[in-house]
Amino acid sequence: MFKNFKSNDVDSFLDSLDYWRTINLYITLRQARSNISFEDAKSEAIVNFGNPDKLKYMLEEAINSPNPKRKSN
Repeated sequence: MFKNFKSNDVDSFLDSLDYWRTINLYITLRQARSNISFEDAKSEAIVNFGNPDKLKYMLEEAINSPNPKRKSN
């Protein structure tokens, strides 16, 4: 019934996103995990755009083992 989400599925999904969709996904995932403002999450997303492994980790964590919301550092 439920499809197993494989790592290559995540890679394909992330590769299909344009710049702004990537930034928006990062913002959404970051805000879902922490009490961080939109502006701070957006700044962080822009800085980390060149590090796709960070976004991939956050997405895989959200899909496979979501943690309770934590306070931002």
